[in-house]
Amino acid sequence: MQVSNEIDESQYKADFMISENYIKFSGELLRLSLLAIGGFGTLILTMIKEKSYSKDLFPCPMLFILALGCFVFCSAACLFHRYYATDAMSWYICLLRAKKSGDVSKIAQEKSGFHRMLRLSRNSLILSEISFGLGVFFFFLIIQSYI
Repeated sequence: MQVSNEIDESQYKADFMISENYIKFSGELLRLSLLAIGGFGTLILTMIKEKSYSKDLFPCPMLFILALGCFVFCSAACLFHRYYATDAMSWYICLLRAKKSGDVSKIAQEKSGFHRMLRLSRNSLILSEISFGLGVFFFFLIIQSYI
């Protein structure tokens, strides 16, 4: 007799919806970060075109580099979050299947993998939020230096 590994959709549907909303949020952070990076590129090209190349092209080049670095780091962290959040849900489905089959060693393995992916997902989302906020902060400081 073969044991069926099918699980009821109601066991994981709410978790998938919550995960999907977090992934959408990190997707928006990713879009905004990429937009900011493109804006910095446009700003550089405009400044070079107007002033020709000189050492004092930017009043505070360190702030510019920090802001750009924060947005690049935010983009990377968002991509990591999207990967880890998706992978966490696949571990979750495997955990539910292992629980249904009753294999204790498989349950422990799947639970460990699931929690590891959740930690990585959470940490990458937190890092993306912090780096985005810092990028915006340094960007405003750059604007302030032009005024």
